[in-house]
Amino acid sequence: MRQVAAHDSDALMALYEQYGRIVYSVAIYVLQDPQHAEEITQDVFMTVWQKAAMFDLERGTAKSWLTQIARNLAIDHLRRQRRRGAESHPLELAEMLPAPGTIRNDDQHELFGHLQKLPAEQRQAIELAYFQGYTHQEIAERLKLPLGTVKSRILLGLRKLQALLK
Repeated sequence: MRQVAAHDSDALMALYEQYGRIVYSVAIYVLQDPQHAEEITQDVFMTVWQKAAMFDLERGTAKSWLTQIARNLAIDHLRRQRRRGAESHPLELAEMLPAPGTIRNDDQHELFGHLQKLPAEQRQAIELAYFQGYTHQEIAERLKLPLGTVKSRILLGLRKLQALLK
């Protein structure tokens, strides 16, 4: 990351070769659109090129930083679409997973597997918040639940995921 911060294009290419697939996986998971996922992947690496100096190893790995950037950019894209009146179709997690044997990333497979272990209510709230970009208030309105219930489901689900991932 220091080399990328120093604008070493070879270092950026090496970073892309190492993490490009996982960044794309995050974008495709959130967007469900290969063309836009490719654009988000490019945007992630442009962002890294411009802001690599902001990377802090004490706060996490390069992989986690890149995937967080990808998730944020993809969710921003979804929110822009929603503001323009595009209809958002919530999908069940099982429908969003690639066919068995096509998952290329062990971490993605592990995360999706652990999501399946959560109670349906917690999994649904997490999917809406983290993979479809809905705010807690929007989730509460969509599911016709009190805001506190939505927040509790997300918090409990994230705690369970954290324990499963350790």
